[in-house]
Amino acid sequence: MRIAVIGLGDIATKAYLPLLTRMPNLEFIFCTRNPEKLAAVAGEYRIAETCRDYRELLKINIDGVMIHTSSETHAAIATFFMEQGTPVFVDKPATLNFADYQKLHDLSEQKSVPLFVGFNRRYIPLWNTLMGRADLRTFTWHKHRLNLTGKAQDFIFDDMIHVIDSLNIHGNIDQQDIQVVCQKAGDEIAMINLSWEENGILFNGQMNRQFGKTCESVSLAFENEAYQFNGFLKGEKFENGVTQTVELPDWIDTLETKGFKAMLEDWVSAVESGRINEKAKQRNLSTHAFCEWLLGAC
Repeated sequence: MRIAVIGLGDIATKAYLPLLTRMPNLEFIFCTRNPEKLAAVAGEYRIAETCRDYRELLKINIDGVMIHTSSETHAAIATFFMEQGTPVFVDKPATLNFADYQKLHDLSEQKSVPLFVGFNRRYIPLWNTLMGRADLRTFTWHKHRLNLTGKAQDFIFDDMIHVIDSLNIHGNIDQQDIQVVCQKAGDEIAMINLSWEENGILFNGQMNRQFGKTCESVSLAFENEAYQFNGFLKGEKFENGVTQTVELPDWIDTLETKGFKAMLEDWVSAVESGRINEKAKQRNLSTHAFCEWLLGAC
């Protein structure tokens, strides 16, 4: 399978290439406008085929493309390849507004070509098995940063979208029932807190960008059983008054603990089959639609 990687910045080189280039039966073509970066990264991974204009990729045989460019370019590049029937992986956010995402979704459906959005937190192995339990009662996800207030669109679409999508496990958040608290610092957003009840589950999400440190925490509660995670490597289980440590084996790669390995395996399967799970499609739509709504609410 031949995969083109478009954009070789920090996201691609730190989060994707170390895993992709170890996956079997894949060949890569690297593409970026920066000739120095292209030569350096292609040399590091011994990639022979490269180009500086993504449109040149149509001249060669590729099975799929991965888009790791700036968010504002995602829609145009994804549209270009889906119109040619080429499966597309795009970093979150796929677009910076819901109208553009709806167009991509509709094009994907029209052409019957996969549109895969890179939400790695859907695949966190430490707690992924807990997400499907029918007895879940409360689900809390907080993601904070230190001294990094921002404009509403960047805050929500580029960062808090992680929290929103991670809580959007049913793919159908109803905006009518959401309680929103938005704190500002001047004309920038400092903190957003969300809470709602859905299918008998109480959800809470928060991003505070004036927190004392950069951190992320997840908690899930069931009947007389609860879990608290302050990272992707280990956490605690509370049951019958007893605390137990929950942790992954220490040999697991950091990128695997953050969900990237399972996500990329899912992406490769989507290219092979030419299909994406319907629930994932609905979740992608719902998450981007909710981000647009939240932008107006703040």
